[in-house]
Amino acid sequence: MPSPAAPKPARKTAGRPTNSTITRERIVEVALAQIDRVGIHAFSLRDVARSLDVYPSTIYWHLASKEALLAEVSNLVMAGVVPPRGDGDWRAWMRKLFSRYRKSVRKHPNVAQLLGAQLASNGALSVELIEGVIDALLEAGATEANLREAYNCVIAALMGFMTMELAPLPADDPEGWAAALEGRVRSVDALAHPTLARHLPLLANRAFILRWQNGSDVPLNSSFDAHIEIFLAGLEAFLRGKTPTAG
Repeated sequence: MPSPAAPKPARKTAGRPTNSTITRERIVEVALAQIDRVGIHAFSLRDVARSLDVYPSTIYWHLASKEALLAEVSNLVMAGVVPPRGDGDWRAWMRKLFSRYRKSVRKHPNVAQLLGAQLASNGALSVELIEGVIDALLEAGATEANLREAYNCVIAALMGFMTMELAPLPADDPEGWAAALEGRVRSVDALAHPTLARHLPLLANRAFILRWQNGSDVPLNSSFDAHIEIFLAGLEAFLRGKTPTAG
């Protein structure tokens, strides 16, 4: 009796995917892993499809566009960042929000630039984040007259530090670029710029603009802690007194 024919191997198809393991969640996970490896600028939907062993058209059954996929990547990184309300006062909540955001982004430093862009363009609409920030501001004493400005400042402060701390180095010859920048920083003319030259040992490679390594290699931990406290002190002072001009 002849043996049964071996089953034919599954093939990639250009239509609806037949592989049940290809899910929206899996696509997003693979996309994030690729961004971790190559960065946001080299990110390719075709490479995501290749990693999943499907045609790019298969991905479009789950996500409408590359932009939609990047929005979901942002949502994945933001998952669990927003602390629950009611755990401490508004200052404690804000400190936890900033710290949890930094911890999550540091796991995926190449996503720092993406998150700022996605949240700025509403590509990733984090309703939980928005609600939490508004609740905290109202607890802090925000009113209709200053809530909008205070909210915008919170989001900018939250995203801005990490966007700068984890700013990517140039893709072409990063070591050569770093060496050249270090040379320029260390050769500041003390006669032309005496204040900078005097404080350069404190700032070199530990301060924005004067760095030749980013926060993945040289994290700015103490500066981040100061960033939170300075921002909260300024925010509290603003909410207690100054009312902005409508605009």
